[in-house]
Amino acid sequence: MRTGSSGSAVKAAQAQLAGYGNRITVDGAFGPATRNAAAAFQRSHGLAADGIIGPNTWNRLINGAKKSTPAKPATTKPAPANGKLTHRQALTQLAAAGIKAPVGRTSLGGVRARTIQGVIALKKASGCTITITGGTESGHSTRGNHSHANGYKLDLRTRDEGRCVTNWIKATQRKGAPRGKDARWHGTLNGISAEYVYEIPRSGGVHWDIAFI
Repeated sequence: MRTGSSGSAVKAAQAQLAGYGNRITVDGAFGPATRNAAAAFQRSHGLAADGIIGPNTWNRLINGAKKSTPAKPATTKPAPANGKLTHRQALTQLAAAGIKAPVGRTSLGGVRARTIQGVIALKKASGCTITITGGTESGHSTRGNHSHANGYKLDLRTRDEGRCVTNWIKATQRKGAPRGKDARWHGTLNGISAEYVYEIPRSGGVHWDIAFI
């Protein structure tokens, strides 16, 4: 992203820059103010200060420590990597990575930022279309620390376009001991541990139950 760029990806980057104390408007238009904010961020983090937001700058924006008081008039407040996101913040980051909004009544309110980073890393590693079918909405088991309710897990579709993810997990990730009767794999995505469970509920609706830790 650079001067002249526009869209949801720019908006997500502006939201991140605002979290570091830059007074910019989160409007999806990459103008001089956004370029100056990006260059200032790059200088303060030891990056080439060219004002262009490439992979290295984006990764540092996501994983760096932000200021405790967000700048105004930014419209969203990004959370740190180990913090939690609002539904809107999660959707913004997913859209910037080319992942569509979850289907059905799925909620992402309170999902961990690291979980969203994990599913984005999964898309990049697999090259697959990702369809999220479950998040933090009620109805999931709340047992254990790494639960849906605590923002660690997402459910992904296995049928139709989800077959690509299924094939990639089974072909590239490390198979482990099953969870009950459900097969399980393990792997690492951009430094984030992932546990993939091919969940077959009694009531139907086979899906991937993935914990990003």
